[in-house]
Amino acid sequence: MRLVIGLLAFLLVSLPFGGDAFASAEGKRVMLLGTTNTNPYIGAWTATFTKFAAQAGMKVTNLSSNYDAAVQSQQIDDAIAQKFDIIVLCYVNDQAIVPALTRAKAAGIPVILWATPIKKEYEELFTSYVGTDHSELGRIAGENMVKGLAAEGKNKGQVIAVTGVAQQTNVAARMAAFRAVLAQNPGVELVAAEDGKWNTALTEKITGELLVRFNPRGGVDGIFAMADNQATGSIQAVESAGLNLGVADKGIVIVASNCMKDGIVHINSGQQYATATQIPTEEADVTAKKVAAHFNGEKLNKYELVPVYGITKENVGQFAAGCSY
Repeated sequence: MRLVIGLLAFLLVSLPFGGDAFASAEGKRVMLLGTTNTNPYIGAWTATFTKFAAQAGMKVTNLSSNYDAAVQSQQIDDAIAQKFDIIVLCYVNDQAIVPALTRAKAAGIPVILWATPIKKEYEELFTSYVGTDHSELGRIAGENMVKGLAAEGKNKGQVIAVTGVAQQTNVAARMAAFRAVLAQNPGVELVAAEDGKWNTALTEKITGELLVRFNPRGGVDGIFAMADNQATGSIQAVESAGLNLGVADKGIVIVASNCMKDGIVHINSGQQYATATQIPTEEADVTAKKVAAHFNGEKLNKYELVPVYGITKENVGQFAAGCSY
């Protein structure tokens, strides 16, 4: 029932724009700021938002900062100086961004956060966060890790995590929820967590090093690679080490927490046990509609959450199209 209700709610917010719904959005100038468009999730998100915002008559300027917090702060100052109507922001660093958000608020420019919210003590600095509940993504990853190990007949195991950019609030939220699930299963131990910066090659390198480090201690049983592109890196490292992957081969269980095309392929092949929805095209579509609604006078909720669902081999076909960006 929960799944049906969630899907119905998502469909309601995903209805096509109507003429009256975004009439006042016509000509509004949007500064769209992200980390780096070379990241598959970020690139797909910004491209989709720009497309739908343009359909609503908005004029979007999209800039990336390559994970440089100082550059991003300057971009916000430029948006303030140029009197943009709204800033739509995926920030680099939750502390470094606070002064710039404070200046935007003083200038009367609303800020919509996407991809990750900010700490609750700074809620007055943004109008709305539109995206997923990252604690839910971490919980789903933890539960799927436990299920994957159980499918191999294991009620214990050593697990490592290779995360997105560790300083980001969304990463911390996912890891806290992941740890909480493992804490309820005392035989499953998180023995290491390293910052993979959402990067495939870096994740492969880190995974390889951790496999070597824990080999004398019985080896690694599970890997939480935070995004599907990172799971690809971990899979490559495991295969390079000559180790087995997947439940069918009694190998290392790999789970992720936001889906991409690679994850769908690897779940189907059995190399990856699970991932979860955090589909950028859907989130960006919803965000564009919420921004248009804001310009039309609608008061947005502080948190406009898009439902998330776990993905395993049992239901991978249901999400394959949305995740294959």
